[in-house]
Amino acid sequence: MIFFLSLSIKIRDMKNVFNSKLEIVEALQAEYGENPKGFYNTPTNKSVEKFWTYNRCLQYLFKLRRDYVRTKHGKMLRSFYENVYTK
Repeated sequence: MIFFLSLSIKIRDMKNVFNSKLEIVEALQAEYGENPKGFYNTPTNKSVEKFWTYNRCLQYLFKLRRDYVRTKHGKMLRSFYENVYTK
């Protein structure tokens, strides 16, 4: 229970940092190399933007920050935290 309570507090704090979906997508691009086109509609796919709402983008960014660690060489590795608490 304490884990979920602390998780919800952190998510609430992150909501104060980002004012729009655009800011979250820019952070995903800068920190993890995500392609911004994947979060918005394209001429061939009209349903992407309906899926990637503000809250889903925020949850995805939080999950990446929690579960992955960047090495000094730019590789993304699963964090120790994720391995210990999910098994």
